[in-house]
Amino acid sequence: MMDKDKLKAQLEALRQNFIAQLPERLTALESALQSWRQGLGEAELVEFHRAAHSLTGAGATFGCDELSKVARALEQQLVSSELARELDVIETLLERVRVAMQGAGQAQVDYELELPAVVPLQSQGQRVVFLLEDEAESRKNLVVQLEHFGYKAELFARTSELVTAIRKQRPAAIVVNVVLLEGDLAGIDVVKAINAEQNDPIPTIFISPRDDMEARLGAVRAGGRAYFKKPLSIESLVDMVDELTSVEKVQPFRILVVDDSKSQALYYASLLGQAGMETEVITDPKKVPDAIKEYSPELVLMDMYMPYCSGVELAAVIRQQPSYLGLPIVFLSAETDRSIQLEAMSTGGDDFLSKPIKPANLIKSISIRAERYRALRSRMSQDSLTGLLNHRRIMEALSREVAKVKRHGGVLSFAMLDIDLFKQVNDNYGHAVGDRVIKSLARLLKQRLRNTDIIGRYGGEEFAVIMPETPLAAATMVMNEVRRRFAGLLHHAGEQDITVTLSVGLAAAPAISDVGELREAADQMLYQAKHDGRNQVVAVATSS
Repeated sequence: MMDKDKLKAQLEALRQNFIAQLPERLTALESALQSWRQGLGEAELVEFHRAAHSLTGAGATFGCDELSKVARALEQQLVSSELARELDVIETLLERVRVAMQGAGQAQVDYELELPAVVPLQSQGQRVVFLLEDEAESRKNLVVQLEHFGYKAELFARTSELVTAIRKQRPAAIVVNVVLLEGDLAGIDVVKAINAEQNDPIPTIFISPRDDMEARLGAVRAGGRAYFKKPLSIESLVDMVDELTSVEKVQPFRILVVDDSKSQALYYASLLGQAGMETEVITDPKKVPDAIKEYSPELVLMDMYMPYCSGVELAAVIRQQPSYLGLPIVFLSAETDRSIQLEAMSTGGDDFLSKPIKPANLIKSISIRAERYRALRSRMSQDSLTGLLNHRRIMEALSREVAKVKRHGGVLSFAMLDIDLFKQVNDNYGHAVGDRVIKSLARLLKQRLRNTDIIGRYGGEEFAVIMPETPLAAATMVMNEVRRRFAGLLHHAGEQDITVTLSVGLAAAPAISDVGELREAADQMLYQAKHDGRNQVVAVATSS
């Protein structure tokens, strides 16, 4: 996000650009009047009205209140009854518009920029976890498992060492054994002492061979967030560490702004951008269907009156496609006739916002609807076990990303992953263990891949990963790293811990530009990896 001073400067530049274009707008109004006078037809009147309406909304947006007022009077005259459309009245109103244009540049604008930052994009670096454990074997196992999941684990065998380290660096979390050589409740005692020195308690997980009320109650009183009895379920422990330490990667809402006035579109896009949203601006209604397909917005903000087709007609075209029936469409217009507003919503719109609108109110309205759409879409698109995209959504995403490569160039790699000998895991240890193995791989993929990579559960024990802007060689390295880390994970199965491996097949676009062929190629490489002994990554051969 830019700071407020930069945003004000950007908005003022757009305002000055609007003022500089007023002579062109006046010429357009005069030309529209002349065409209507000559033909007196409905098509000419519609164009005349659209030009006046555009000036009404733009004037209000850029603080030219008098210009907006007289343009609205002209607009209302044009939609009044047939007998009231007197040329002398219309010409008088147009003259008032000319005068208002001359004073437009003198208006002082107070930009209200107390904007809510509704969708901050946060980054997540390597998280540090401190371990207090004096059992050598347990210490080694915990470190290895946490590091496989992307944590940096620092070990301490004595309470004094932990206290000293925390005074130098606050970790994301601490994992503490209740029972130490220093005492049966030494772990609890040291956590109490540590948190007494902190403004906010450090998230703490206790592990212990004890399962009695005294130990558990002591852990609660020390501020422990979780308590695991040994032998540990590594999956459960890592789940809890994830929960306590993760910084949620909140993706900005994607908003498509549609307005034939570029200055107005950029004005509203700038306000939304300041609140942390991503925007795409379209000034030609004909390009909207392709833009929706490629950009995949979570809300469309559009004007009512545009050349070629109206916002109402455009909304109806969007709603013709079943996959866009739930996509929020919000009209932003200077139209004040409530019956027209309701008619617009009945044909496809979800809300109607009137120009001018306070920036904070615009952002609040947009974010509420975009967030609701995201939540609904998430429920429909996520796999219930892993939280990843389901089969349908990952394939839709692949089609969308391949289309981007075709249109704009670049490269993407597509990976198919399959857990080796998974049926044996289910048969030997039960489906609950199998589910934990699947969830472990899902978690590993989310942690080890980039925020821009797209991950889905293709079906059963099979996963799919789309890696935009990633050549095949780089994707092979990444997948090998994932494969190695997964092979090192321990999965708790009753009285024992087991390890499981995976195989990966890779293909890339644009070397293979058809979506079906790309998926088939990755699948063939996966089959080859299985056939050649499993636990390996095989990529489509590329010509040198």
